[in-house]
Amino acid sequence: MRSGFVMAALLASAGMAIPATAQDVRNLDQEQSDARVFSGAFDGKPVLFEVSLAAGEAMRVDVIATSEMDPVLRIYNAATGDLIVENDDGGDSLNSRAVVTATEDMDLRIEVSAFSAEAAAEEVAEAAMGDEVVEAGDGGFVAPQTFDLKLTALDYDAQGVRAVSWNAEEKGQIFGGEEHLFTFAGEEGLLLEVAMVADTDIGNELDPYLALRDASGQTVAENDDGGSDLNALLRYVMMSDEAYTIVASGLGDSVGGYTLRVGPRREPVVQAPLQVLSIDDTATGRVGAGYENGDLDPASIMYQLSDSALAAIRNGGSGEITVRMTKAVSDDPDFANGLDPYLELGFDTPLGFAVVQTDDDGAGDLNAMIPVDLSTLAENTELLDVLRIRVSGFGESSGDYVLTVTEGLDPIDAEYEDYLESSRAPASAPSLALSVDK
Repeated sequence: MRSGFVMAALLASAGMAIPATAQDVRNLDQEQSDARVFSGAFDGKPVLFEVSLAAGEAMRVDVIATSEMDPVLRIYNAATGDLIVENDDGGDSLNSRAVVTATEDMDLRIEVSAFSAEAAAEEVAEAAMGDEVVEAGDGGFVAPQTFDLKLTALDYDAQGVRAVSWNAEEKGQIFGGEEHLFTFAGEEGLLLEVAMVADTDIGNELDPYLALRDASGQTVAENDDGGSDLNALLRYVMMSDEAYTIVASGLGDSVGGYTLRVGPRREPVVQAPLQVLSIDDTATGRVGAGYENGDLDPASIMYQLSDSALAAIRNGGSGEITVRMTKAVSDDPDFANGLDPYLELGFDTPLGFAVVQTDDDGAGDLNAMIPVDLSTLAENTELLDVLRIRVSGFGESSGDYVLTVTEGLDPIDAEYEDYLESSRAPASAPSLALSVDK
């Protein structure tokens, strides 16, 4: 949505009603139309409509261009002049769409204009503030820009506060600018997982947004796109047995139906920062934004090879291994795994982790893989002892993973290798060649 509409902001902040003299007001309550579609034309001045909305009703307002027009929609409380909602491109293409709900009987003032005209007006206003001389135009004839105004009554059912518990599932319909509240009896130390998933019906535009408030009303966690697509997934370790409030809403002006689900009762997984892995072993874990950013999961986890694996390499083993990090398959799509695995191989030094080799998508399907020959370190005990594998999420992605170390050098994914070659990056590095001062 475009922003910065100067005149609307001034009117809204001053609490001023739009003067009817700016343009004739068309009262839609007095017009008969089964389809509730009304034609209009913008000729440089805002086109004004007026319609009533009874308490407990909801209405979707669409401005659909029937010419070369980028419509801008604003809806005001006609009695007070307060701006209720504005929208530029919320409908299809460049069309505008907004939803209004009424808690009491009210008259709406609908204003339709064109973005190009408002942008020109802003340019003139900004130049005037800078004492520049700007020509407003040549005064020539401007062809009207036509549009249809469509009013659609929605089945609005005001939602009261609902109580939920573990494994609960609730449905709702967000009409824009509203919050649906759910109470949850907390259990200190347990992990609360809540998914808000937009319905897949055609025309559903909801971008789910979740927040969690403690008993004092303080927001302790929130999430926008933690689930699949634009769905929200909130995870929080409860700090007390107090009652928490789950807040479900739509991001911005998005509206539509949703399903809210609470995950099963379980304790959070405690993950050690350094773990041990043997050849042919499998490790599982979860990475996120990091404890330092208030997340439940670490940004990365380190692994070192077990004593038996190091002994095999030192005692004549081939030293050829493949480290593979795979996104764990989620059994529940609503609690989706959004991880893009990222692998790093290096050494733990007094100055920090020294990265030698990295991989993002070498195993295909966004999974990571590093084939490496450690035989060059067989006689260098000190370096072999501080060899580390670090796992994280590429691009700050988070989720569960599976990590394995197997014997042999597996080939990297062919498509990824072609991509690396086209980018002039090393296709692979199966041998770990180091120059070490002795």
